[in-house]
Amino acid sequence: MAQIGFMVAKIIIEDLTDSNFGDRIAHAKKLLIVEFWDPWCGICAEMAPVYEGLAEKCSESATFARLNMRDNKASPDSHQVYVTPSFIFFRDGKEAGRTGGLIEPEALEEEFKKYF
Repeated sequence: MAQIGFMVAKIIIEDLTDSNFGDRIAHAKKLLIVEFWDPWCGICAEMAPVYEGLAEKCSESATFARLNMRDNKASPDSHQVYVTPSFIFFRDGKEAGRTGGLIEPEALEEEFKKYF
């Protein structure tokens, strides 16, 4: 019996740390969207599948990453991130915009599209 196989494209959301955060922003070739999240944040858990779905849908237009704020405190502090989750849009090594908190999926997608 022959086996027929196929590959399913998997969208990867890169995990950032304080040690690679600055370099990743500086060298992003397209729009970089970083989700700042905390493992103890209930809203972050609710927003995770929304962010993952948008990463899959919009991967041609942007690169998606996330940073665990509990384990990496310097990057959120330097970017004055006080709300979890926060989504910061970086273009050409600089912050282009941000949004955060519990957001309806459609509203988050519209916010993302502003920066494409």
